[in-house]
Amino acid sequence: MDIVKKVAKMRLNFHASMLDVYNVANQLGILKDDKAEEIMKKHTMKCFDAMEHMGLDPFGKHSKD
Repeated sequence: MDIVKKVAKMRLNFHASMLDVYNVANQLGILKDDKAEEIMKKHTMKCFDAMEHMGLDPFGKHSKD
């Protein structure tokens, strides 16, 4: 695995973990729904970006279906 894919995998793991953190914070009432949604949307997009750098197709553009 080349360095780009290794870094992308680390980024994916980080942003996926942050999605969990903000989801829990929202469920506990620490973070309001609107703010949590905004932050989680940004982390989701970062996950998709990292997946693309890993050579994956997160949006299924090239699927056979």
